[in-house]
Amino acid sequence: MKNLVFLFGSAAILLHSQPLAGDQAPRPTLTLTPAVVLAKVKPGQGWTQTLRMSNMTGGTFRFDIEVQDVVVKNSQRTYVPAGETENGIAASAVASPRSLILHPQEQGSVVVTLTVPQQTPLRAVVIYFKGALDTPANEGTVGLGASLGALITFELSQDYSFKAVGFSATPQTATTNQVVTHELLNSGSEVVVPKGATAILDDSGHSVAKATFPAHRLLPGESTAFSATCPVQLKPGHYRAISSFEYNNQIVTASGEFSVP
Repeated sequence: MKNLVFLFGSAAILLHSQPLAGDQAPRPTLTLTPAVVLAKVKPGQGWTQTLRMSNMTGGTFRFDIEVQDVVVKNSQRTYVPAGETENGIAASAVASPRSLILHPQEQGSVVVTLTVPQQTPLRAVVIYFKGALDTPANEGTVGLGASLGALITFELSQDYSFKAVGFSATPQTATTNQVVTHELLNSGSEVVVPKGATAILDDSGHSVAKATFPAHRLLPGESTAFSATCPVQLKPGHYRAISSFEYNNQIVTASGEFSVP
């Protein structure tokens, strides 16, 4: 039986059937593009996007298209089938074609049209390509399925707002550096993607290190942790992290204290 390993990250899946010698042969992958789209529309307007799937594997895949609403509950994302959320966006989805068969080393496209309701608190849907091998597996192999999704976010107004709601620090060790973390909450009506940086000050107020926070996308009502790793090992003592986050000309500052034993 072949060993099949799935790597789900963005809209790409890497399939290993056997070890590859160096880079002599391309690795089999399924890739969906674009993986993330920001659509600037007005309530009641329609929106159309072409999504492209590439099958760089040795098997024939059939993909069925399904659109789900992205709903934030308890500050976390959930995915809800079309029609199950009041004033949802996914229920309006029209995909052409509704399914796609791709042979090995073949590419195909699907056109999806969505209409944003006049009144909706939602700002995102996921367009799934739910795939399965369309041909029988050879003896000694296992059948497989693969679902890839494109995140579509919508901008309907200029109500951008976010705030820091928590701080924590992970102590450094002999092999790892100090990590500082701020939790940010999207308190507005639109999607925000804050980027940030932090300065670490010692007890005398001198800056001893600086670090940046990877950007994260936050849907309205969603919160997540933004973490930055100090680039140097800190001496024992008491420190303060002064951080700032920016999006759409808005700046949010936050701070936190920690000690290194």
